[in-house]
Amino acid sequence: MRCRFCGDNLRPLNQKLFSSLGEKCLGNPAGKHVGLSDGHSCVYCGDETKSQNGKLITKLGGPCKNSHTGMHCLQ
Repeated sequence: MRCRFCGDNLRPLNQKLFSSLGEKCLGNPAGKHVGLSDGHSCVYCGDETKSQNGKLITKLGGPCKNSHTGMHCLQ
């Protein structure tokens, strides 16, 4: 997964996205990495999602700590 703001390769760790330079994204004014959609992983935390009762959840549950809405998002 790549960051849509800085273009670095990302890896998810504890519901946060990290690049080789760390957690802070220099290209995003909000300072967080946001991944490009692959259709399976949340773009804010990087965890693989599945749909349950019309909402996206991950193995860690429903709320996404990195999303401004609090929900996982694929785009």
